[in-house]
Amino acid sequence: MTVSVPEITKPNHRFLFKPVENCETEGCHMDVWLPDGAKEVSADSKVPLAIMIHGGAFTMGASSDVPDNQVRHYLKNGMAVVSLEYRMVPHVTQVEIRDDLMDAYHFIQQKLNSRLAEELGIERDVVDTQRIILFGGSAGGTSVLCLAGDIEKYNSENAEALPQVKAILCAYPLTDPDNHFAQPKQAWAEKTSKMFPDDWELIKDFPTKGKVCTGYNFPVGRWDTCKDPRFLFARTAMATQTLNSFLYGCDAPYPPSASALNLITPTYPPTYVLAAMADELIPKEHSLLLYDKLQEHGVESHIVKVDGAGHGYVERPPTDWPAGTDYWKDAIREAVDWAVAKVK
Repeated sequence: MTVSVPEITKPNHRFLFKPVENCETEGCHMDVWLPDGAKEVSADSKVPLAIMIHGGAFTMGASSDVPDNQVRHYLKNGMAVVSLEYRMVPHVTQVEIRDDLMDAYHFIQQKLNSRLAEELGIERDVVDTQRIILFGGSAGGTSVLCLAGDIEKYNSENAEALPQVKAILCAYPLTDPDNHFAQPKQAWAEKTSKMFPDDWELIKDFPTKGKVCTGYNFPVGRWDTCKDPRFLFARTAMATQTLNSFLYGCDAPYPPSASALNLITPTYPPTYVLAAMADELIPKEHSLLLYDKLQEHGVESHIVKVDGAGHGYVERPPTDWPAGTDYWKDAIREAVDWAVAKVK
């Protein structure tokens, strides 16, 4: 028996927050969902915000992989939601991706309310940019950890500080890059040409040629037939365990700043870890290491170990969950409600 879900909730607004040259679109966008009655929000009752960073540092777009059950839950709790695009591997590195996410955070702090006011035809702020939570899964999980760390770093180096987020929800992140997907770049060509000879002819020049992508829709259900170069690169980079060497722009060992674990300090935001105990893509040990590091620094932190859950269970709709499971009721909602309470 599977659980049915309503039609995916569509965003109310879409903004370009960062123009990018040589891009398949004009650059990085953010999709924005607003709760009912947002236009009537008074100046002293602005709505808090949930920022979502999608997974797949090489395959997704802003609203193409947003967990709809979360979006609807935030909206019902009177919160706004933002989902971010960022540039994708292999044409950029993690450093540039983190720059994109910091640029998005600056846009949210400095321009989001004015853009919303313009489109809504009002003269007041809607979103309370002091009350923000972050959610991300997989590469998005790693990204929300890095974004919070980068905000801390920015505030330590600048007189005018950015508001730090109030809480983080992090699902199955990659936190120990030297021990997963850590084969050298050279191995990608050597192994792909042998393992996937037909695909190799389509993608052998892909890492060095082509336009930057910020919003590729992953071809769910077409694993064996899709011949899009971006999808083929993603599949072969994972199969050859070389993804991180493209992502970090060098072969292992990667610089210490590449690991989100090294960004955690005693002042890090409260964090809730969603661990997929049957994850075959990113081993559960990455989530367990994260929780241990948070505890080591005395950060308010929680973890839920979801037995039987595979990679992507938080982002995929309930119709994709194994029969007889309800991860939303058993694990996800408790974590989401914990984060909502931090800004309500």
